[in-house]
Amino acid sequence: CSVTPGRKVFMDLEIRYENGSMTVHLEEFLNIRSIAKVRRLLKLIRSSFTPECEQQIKEFVQDWIEQFEQKQLETERYITGYEQKVSYALYTRDSYKKSTPLHKSEGWDRWNEEVKGCRKELAEVKTLLRSYQSRYNSNIRNKDFYKKVLENIT
Repeated sequence: CSVTPGRKVFMDLEIRYENGSMTVHLEEFLNIRSIAKVRRLLKLIRSSFTPECEQQIKEFVQDWIEQFEQKQLETERYITGYEQKVSYALYTRDSYKKSTPLHKSEGWDRWNEEVKGCRKELAEVKTLLRSYQSRYNSNIRNKDFYKKVLENIT
């Protein structure tokens, strides 16, 4: 079993058995969230020449669970910040109504560009907010799944 460094640290399990070997990218494999596949992998590891891989899976999962609270707090901070930005962008956008005196004045082009800018910024911030909300919910699902994985290992 080995750890392959990259931009992020990914754990690759090199499982050797009688007729060959296989590499499992652990984080990607666990993101599937299939306990049946985990059980199948554990069965394969237990009958392989590298049973220590099971312990490395256990350590990986335990480390992830230990870091869960910190990851969630960081994600919550981003969510709160982006929610505030969305509120501000909505307020700014709503201040540019077509009934504004600028709508009928010479500053129309500048006003129109500002409105487009507000709309674009709002869309970008909403996208980021949804991304962090999705990550937050995914972490919760992962935690529950990783607890099941630990039950199968021990």
